[in-house]
Amino acid sequence: MKIRVKVKHLVLFLLLPLTLLTVIGLTRPWARADLSPALQASADARTELLQKLAASSGSARMQLIRETVIEPAGPYPAYWFNVYAGGSMSQVNPDVGKGVPLLLPEDRIKLLREYIQEGPADYSLQNAVKQLVYEYDAAGNAGDQADQAIAAAVGRVSSQSSAARGLTLLRAERALNAGDYARAGEFLEQSAFTVQYNESELDARAAWLQGRLLFTQGKGSEALTLVTSALEEYRKAWVEQEAEFNPPDSSTEQNTAAAASSGGGTEGSSINNPAEAVYHASSSTEEQLIALQTALQEAVKLGFDAPATISGTLTKSDGTPLARAGIFLRAESELYHSVRYDSEPYQIVTDPDGHFQFSGVIPGFYQIQLGFSFEQIDGWTWPVQSDDWIELQAGSSVIHDITLQPLLELQSPVNSQVLTGDTIQFKWEAVAGAAYYNLSTTVDDNGGRFSHITRQRITGNQVAIPVTELYNSGGFSIAGFSTSENGEGWLSVLPASLLGFANPDSRFSWSIDAYDAQGHVITRSNGYRLNEETVGNLPFFYLKSRTMTAADKLVADGKLEEALEAYRKDYTGNPQDDHALKMLIHLLFAKHSYTKDAGIMDEAMALLAKLVELRPDANFAFNLADYYLDRSDWSSYNKYYALYLEMNRQEPDSYDHSFNALALMYQGRLDEARQQLALSIETDPSHRYIGSYLAAELAAGQTLESVLELAKRYPQHSYGRGGYSWTLLIMELQAERAEAPATFDKLLVDKLDAYMSRQDESLEQWASEGAPTAMKRFIKAVLEVS
Repeated sequence: MKIRVKVKHLVLFLLLPLTLLTVIGLTRPWARADLSPALQASADARTELLQKLAASSGSARMQLIRETVIEPAGPYPAYWFNVYAGGSMSQVNPDVGKGVPLLLPEDRIKLLREYIQEGPADYSLQNAVKQLVYEYDAAGNAGDQADQAIAAAVGRVSSQSSAARGLTLLRAERALNAGDYARAGEFLEQSAFTVQYNESELDARAAWLQGRLLFTQGKGSEALTLVTSALEEYRKAWVEQEAEFNPPDSSTEQNTAAAASSGGGTEGSSINNPAEAVYHASSSTEEQLIALQTALQEAVKLGFDAPATISGTLTKSDGTPLARAGIFLRAESELYHSVRYDSEPYQIVTDPDGHFQFSGVIPGFYQIQLGFSFEQIDGWTWPVQSDDWIELQAGSSVIHDITLQPLLELQSPVNSQVLTGDTIQFKWEAVAGAAYYNLSTTVDDNGGRFSHITRQRITGNQVAIPVTELYNSGGFSIAGFSTSENGEGWLSVLPASLLGFANPDSRFSWSIDAYDAQGHVITRSNGYRLNEETVGNLPFFYLKSRTMTAADKLVADGKLEEALEAYRKDYTGNPQDDHALKMLIHLLFAKHSYTKDAGIMDEAMALLAKLVELRPDANFAFNLADYYLDRSDWSSYNKYYALYLEMNRQEPDSYDHSFNALALMYQGRLDEARQQLALSIETDPSHRYIGSYLAAELAAGQTLESVLELAKRYPQHSYGRGGYSWTLLIMELQAERAEAPATFDKLLVDKLDAYMSRQDESLEQWASEGAPTAMKRFIKAVLEVS
């Protein structure tokens, strides 16, 4: 039994704690302090440093520049930010900038240029070059001055050294990203010499650039062959190097074998799980080669024959351009990991006008992530969503402007207000252009945070929510919980994720997202608030409407087995005790997740049927419908799904349509299922159920050609499933059918009938046996839709 948490709720649970961390960690009362003393201290430090530099000369001056300017900033300061923000992932680096003197850009340019001209030709020279290039980029004069700085550094090192080759490759990369392909080719030719140190890394880097350059020349197949060969050579060199310094063991051999089997093919390889292809990479260099190989494989199969360009401007909503912010254009296959400031293929810093541009981009699906200092993002938010994708088509030139919005203000309850009533009146600042709002609540207990979307599509800027509705939500779902590293088995479950809002000792917080009529986020309350002007009201409150029972206290103390029996006893003694019943069910769910004892789950669901009568709640009814769907008990499923729709406060959403479509399909009601899937796919930007939709359309007799158009129109975006994956699968089916149409059609009908009748185990066995085929890959992918 797998209880499903609604995707929209699960995504918030995964992403919200990080964003809440910014509010909770940075908006406590001490954050209200005036920042002017710190700024004055930084200004004083700058003056002191410049005076020291003015009093020094010769090698002592170069050493001072290295120690105070180059080394504190690190090797890649241009792309090292306090905050990385994006639709799929966010990062916070609070220590970035600490210990770095607050020099003005003109100070840094002057000192770095001096070091390049007069400092020792060591590793710090290369770092100084990269830092100076960044400063030129940020100043908006990145072209000739930046290239001249790199050329000057090349002239100061040995002409056949690793440093010379690495700097020349940097020139090639910058020319390629700027769209100067001829010059990029010239620099690549100049870098084609053998070096004594770091040769495998530099060879891989050169191949990575050469592959991109070949694609801009319309030579995608040649680029793919080159990159595939370079990847094999790099892996071979890596294994030899590891064997030299570390004797191989079984885990190393397994990792090498896994890496070799993922993404190591050429044009004929099937690419259906790009995220898996990079999972076993041994270094960032290998990851870059695999990512490029994946992009080239897709481009060759789909007939893409020209690069794309994307440009835009980053501004605040008041029109102020945001300079010196990081822009990272990230391919879909690369979103599984955080931004790596030393190895992102498409990265740039905005100029004084907030402008950015990337040229020579291989067509595909991308997302942008931004890098900010705390000061840049203070009081503002980028209203980006996880389904905000940019499709760059062959030969296209896309303008993609980005606008930050001011954070909205919460009005009540705020500032740790203590509430004791039966209803909570939430109120917030109205947002111009907002069609509706979503309200989320969070339990903050002993460092753990558990979030839940409490109300959706609120049309005004206030709403009254009964306290019992918060109690029903638990930590974030009656079937959900979180665990810690302490304890074993189900006893590691965190008490706060079980008690949720039923614990009057916990502190709670809330947040608001504002949406326009098309469902796009306009702004939100969660964000970075760092000073007196932006901190506003703190989103915290306490809920003291109940006292904890003896069983509750056992949960709070982590004595879950004892609590389970205590709740069972309380409910047996009083069958109307809906709190004891709800907590008993929640604990049973948690225990079942570890023991896998079917009897525990059956007991929990029987009790849940009683709870939905005592405490009617849409999510309880949904869990029951899900349980009976898994068991193909259609009478019970239809009963509880209808009850869910009756109790739900809003129209069925895309997830509801998809969920019910599968049940209808399994009941043999194919036409109704197709209608529900069509509604779902049209309104779900992630197109999570497109595989089921394609299977249903094929089962209904639709042609591969018509299904291919659906796959292109509704690309699925999810971890391990790229936007072109279903398109490529259908194209493979077309190629396979062309060899023996009648045999293919008969087998496809047979396998789709098995899918509709839920013969999953036999289909999985069939797909895993014998030679791989396009149909096996398709059926396997359909079975993985969930």
